[in-house]
Amino acid sequence: MSDRSNLAASIDGAPLADEEARDLWTRFSRYMDEHRGDMAGFARENGYVSVTPTFERGRALLVVRTTEAPPEKPAPRPGGEKPAPRRGGSGKPARGRRRR
Repeated sequence: MSDRSNLAASIDGAPLADEEARDLWTRFSRYMDEHRGDMAGFARENGYVSVTPTFERGRALLVVRTTEAPPEKPAPRPGGEKPAPRRGGSGKPARGRRRR
């Protein structure tokens, strides 16, 4: 057997010890068996803002937040430049009278 558990958990980004993570997963699983799909209810009942199960690095990870997550910043554009202004229409020059 591996010395690393297949279950992991973090609270506000801080990883829990294996035993604590297993305990949290056990409580989460029992709650979800009785309240199918009610992750918000589990979070509320335990004083958390949110609880999200996910999979990371070959392990089931339970991500717990006790505070609202800061809004994510948009990814920076390559070169740090602003996008070029867009021309209207198809991008072709407008047709009209020719100049002489």
